Amino acid sequence: MLKRFLASIITIFLSGCSIFGISNVPEPNYKSLKTDNNFSIREYKPIIEAQVQINNNDYKSAVNKGFKELFKYITGENISNEKIKMTKPVVIKQNSQKIAMTAPVLVKEGKESWIISFILPESFNIDDAPKPTNNSIKLVEVPQEKVAVINFNGSFNEEAIKENTSKLKNWINHNNLVQIGEPRAAGYNPPWTIPYFRKNEIQIPIK
Repeated sequence: MLKRFLASIITIFLSGCSIFGISNVPEPNYKSLKTDNNFSIREYKPIIEAQVQINNNDYKSAVNKGFKELFKYITGENISNEKIKMTKPVVIKQNSQKIAMTAPVLVKEGKESWIISFILPESFNIDDAPKPTNNSIKLVEVPQEKVAVINFNGSFNEEAIKENTSKLKNWINHNNLVQIGEPRAAGYNPPWTIPYFRKNEIQIPIK
């Protein structure tokens, strides 16, 4: 039992390198529309996300549990027993109310719930992506969208997310942009990365 547990931890550790690492892990394609210091505007192509809702109002616990559930999915816990190469980042998103699992969202805190999403490789579409065996995991097709972004390093915790979300909202208002979706936090690095070298983002859909 102990050996199996340790093997699982090592597997998750190594998988974290591939999912969050910055060496050769692909990111979703986007077009850069504007850059202003650590703020920017991007236009993303449609993507497919695997997402899971965790009914826990504690940020850290919810994200850890959601990550583990999605990790099982990409390492073979799907109908075709297929291993899926992940892209970065992993995204976290807050909401003021609990949402249905079929809603097109990423990682999101509802009323004592969060939704965590992994972005699938561009080679998949909603029809041919491996179907999860875990009914809690949903595949969602996110259409093309334009987002405002703030980049920041340091800790990727709830406090930093709230602080930078506020900064990004102020920048959006200052530039006369219109927010049309909920903020989401994007983490690009493994949890053991020195905070100074972390790449973190807040993204807000705009029009």
